[in-house]
Amino acid sequence: MKKILLISLLLFSKITFSQVTDSFTDGDFFQNPPWNGGIAYFQINSQSQLQSKGQQIASQTISLSTANKLSLDSSWEFFIQLNFNPTSTNFVRIYLTSDKENLEGSLNGYFVQIGETGVNDGFHLYKQTGTSTTKIINGPQKVRANANLFLAKVKVTRDASGKWSLFTDISGGNNFNLEGSATDNTYKTSEYAGFYCKYATASRYNQYIFDDFKIDDLVPDLIPPSLKTVSVINPTTLEVAFSEALDIQSATMPDNYYLSNSYATPIKIEATASQNIYRLIFEKVLESGSYNLQVKNVVDKRGNSLLANSSLNFIYIKPYTAKYGDVVINEIFANPTGNPSLPQREFVEVWNTTNEYILMQGWKYADQSSTYTFLIDTIKPNQHVILTAKADESLFKPFGKTIGLSPWPSLNNDKDILTLSDNTGNIIDKVAYSDTWYKDETKKKGGFSLELIDPKNICKGSQNWIASADNFGATPGKQNAVYGSQKTNDILKLSSANILDSITVQIEFSKSIDSLSASIASNYVINNGVGNPKSVIIESPDFKTVTIQFLTAFTRGIENTIIINNVTDCAGSLISPTTNTAKLFLAKKIEKHDILISEVLFNPRANGADFVEIYNHSEHILDLKDLQIANLDTKGLIANVKSVSSKSLFIKSSNYWVISTNPVNIKQNYLVQHPDNFIELPAMPAYNNDRGSVIILSNNVVIDRLDYDAKSHHPLINDEDGISIERVSFNIDANAAGNFKSAASTVGFATPTYKNSQEYAGNLSFVKLKGKTFSPDGDGFEDILNLEYQLEDNASLATVNVFSDKGRLIKKLLKNQTIATAGNLTWDGLSDNGENAAIGIYVLVFDVFDPKGNTKRFKTTCVLAAKLN
Repeated sequence: MKKILLISLLLFSKITFSQVTDSFTDGDFFQNPPWNGGIAYFQINSQSQLQSKGQQIASQTISLSTANKLSLDSSWEFFIQLNFNPTSTNFVRIYLTSDKENLEGSLNGYFVQIGETGVNDGFHLYKQTGTSTTKIINGPQKVRANANLFLAKVKVTRDASGKWSLFTDISGGNNFNLEGSATDNTYKTSEYAGFYCKYATASRYNQYIFDDFKIDDLVPDLIPPSLKTVSVINPTTLEVAFSEALDIQSATMPDNYYLSNSYATPIKIEATASQNIYRLIFEKVLESGSYNLQVKNVVDKRGNSLLANSSLNFIYIKPYTAKYGDVVINEIFANPTGNPSLPQREFVEVWNTTNEYILMQGWKYADQSSTYTFLIDTIKPNQHVILTAKADESLFKPFGKTIGLSPWPSLNNDKDILTLSDNTGNIIDKVAYSDTWYKDETKKKGGFSLELIDPKNICKGSQNWIASADNFGATPGKQNAVYGSQKTNDILKLSSANILDSITVQIEFSKSIDSLSASIASNYVINNGVGNPKSVIIESPDFKTVTIQFLTAFTRGIENTIIINNVTDCAGSLISPTTNTAKLFLAKKIEKHDILISEVLFNPRANGADFVEIYNHSEHILDLKDLQIANLDTKGLIANVKSVSSKSLFIKSSNYWVISTNPVNIKQNYLVQHPDNFIELPAMPAYNNDRGSVIILSNNVVIDRLDYDAKSHHPLINDEDGISIERVSFNIDANAAGNFKSAASTVGFATPTYKNSQEYAGNLSFVKLKGKTFSPDGDGFEDILNLEYQLEDNASLATVNVFSDKGRLIKKLLKNQTIATAGNLTWDGLSDNGENAAIGIYVLVFDVFDPKGNTKRFKTTCVLAAKLN
């Protein structure tokens, strides 16, 4: 039993790995290989040979055929025995090649024929075309010892050039002799081979015997098969091509294949019409990406095994139709001049913003004058690709994937229109850039690229482009240096809203806005019947300022509210609902004497600054945007007119504001009660130290005017530097005699932003203590003696002394100092020598005198107390 099994395995192996082999030892001719045709007219005899068993009739043709693909570079061997003397009517043909399975009809191929008139038959090779035959090798006649027995082993070879050679051994062995050679290349392919028996004598019906039929490669095949190609037929099917025909059993075993990325083995393998091509079917659908197919244990028809570790890498790109914006023009290096870090050559970078592989074959990149059509190019998911002139391709390859274009659509420095379209003409991206997009005059001159900020931004055009922030000046092949710079955690807010005129409002946002949403008039509304604007203008290049105009004019003196909705920043985030409103106020027109000159410092200390203080003498809130300040020229004409504010700046009724070129200096040198009430001008009209004119205008109409003179100062002041002159009364003309006097020393010689020290206090004069008793012991209770005073005259000098109840001078609080018309003085209980005054009663003497010699004296007493131990 084991012997039979071994023989069967060897036979199976031989049949499997030979091209065509049959010694008929298996007892049939129906398999390994299968024979077709007149199967009823053949049998396997007791010697395990194929033998005819046709009908015993006067004339019959019988045949068998089997599949055979070999034709060139091949050999044929077979044993033949005829138990009769062959003739031209009783002969045999052994078909080496045929394009038809039926050997008894019209076909194209080659055969060996035995049978001719006489007893010395030869072996001849024929070519058959249709039903016509042509002898191409005419073998010599052979003498047989027994005329009625024909026995021979025949071998035929055909090399790659088409040369045929016919060999025989008439003893039936393998000692072959050449019968003849010829070259014929008429037919180079084959489908079948087989036996053809024709007899006209009935007794010949079972006298044809065949054995050891073999068709093989002419040169022994010792070369293993190799893996050639892998093709994707559809998302679940791969087609694998090998270098030669394979043993179908090994080629169709799923375990012999493994696909990377968790796809494992195929669920099914299908053979194709080509014996070297098979289709692998997987359960899981292929996604775009890189794969590796590994193949093992596959053998060819001669048993040669595929080399170990055979594998092929391939890329599958799932069919994807790119949409607008999937691939964007991401960077433009139009003016490379002066860049020391990068090739000084133009480039454009495109970016695949998707997670898909995108085929660019047939796509077009163009400017306004030339166009380049892409060949077989693929852009990977999220890949940046550099486009440049073909001659410059090698310069940019170190920076990433680079495609050299010829022709190269050259880039204009100032402006150009670039278009990227697919193979059907659909636009994928289009950029009409301008050198204003750099937003930087230095970078605009060269050496820096324009970079797209974010392709997902809802802002477009110049809002979404800016000069590169990279130290190299550009970022070829990688993410832009400015990418996502507009994405911040800062919420879009309304920063300010100012009325420019009776129908125009200028709005400032905290960050750049989407110009599309900001251009919609219905997104803005003002109450009090004003409604929505008739026009919206967004100012570039920052896109933070919007100017809107209305059909209905604002009513002066009435406060309005503007509400902004649905405006977004470039990231698409809506304006904050808590900071989307602002108050709008169109002040009443400034009339004469509404704004008055209150105080002037025209002779500042060294390194100091002039200032002019103004006062709102009206009952309304007024807008300083309508105000100008000026002086007079040498001809006495108004000159050097300076606008106080370019934007609305409201001054409340009875408020003081200071105008100066250096508010910081003023705040450092004087007591300032309202530090926000300053207006800083780049330049002031010149106000000379000796005399000059301060002029206030509203819409070029004089509102107030002061013609000052250094003599306005108190005559007893020796050094006038740093001392302002203050208005005494707002109810009389600024130039009325004595209406401007020196600021008191008790207030620091100026009162910027608050009430003047020399302002008229009324007709009542008094000096009084806020408390008669004080105890300077540091316990926080009545530690200081407070004295309050008011004088009906201004520009006065005062001397204030403290005496003991015995008349001894204890403390000089003031000595001949200019004093405000109203104010406060304090005593801390210390004597002039810095010692604590004793407990007791003290007298305060307050002497006031003016430049005319008028004097007044006020006396009051107090008690300096202490705790008893």
